[in-house]
Amino acid sequence: NVMIVVYQLHRDPAVFPNPDKFNPDNFLPENSAGRHPYAYIPFSAGARNCIGQKFAVLEEKTVLSTILRKFRIEAIERREDVSLLGDLVLRPRDGLRIRVSRRM
Repeated sequence: NVMIVVYQLHRDPAVFPNPDKFNPDNFLPENSAGRHPYAYIPFSAGARNCIGQKFAVLEEKTVLSTILRKFRIEAIERREDVSLLGDLVLRPRDGLRIRVSRRM
């Protein structure tokens, strides 16, 4: 059996400069031109990838944009203090405490 460690794949500094820093610009067309199509595979890849990928991405964008327009969200814990657990998806081991306040 061969297993791909997606966590490491998505944090390859040769593909994503400063991989531990959130930078949505990494996915702009000019920054991803020439990148291997399987360098970023959050929904798997190939013939048997996630059938709901397009729906999931659309739903994420809709829900996040609605929430972020109405609320300000800030983390209570520092990123360094959050322990991660690699299950089916990467997630915080003990949840993630946030502060939510209504935007004015």
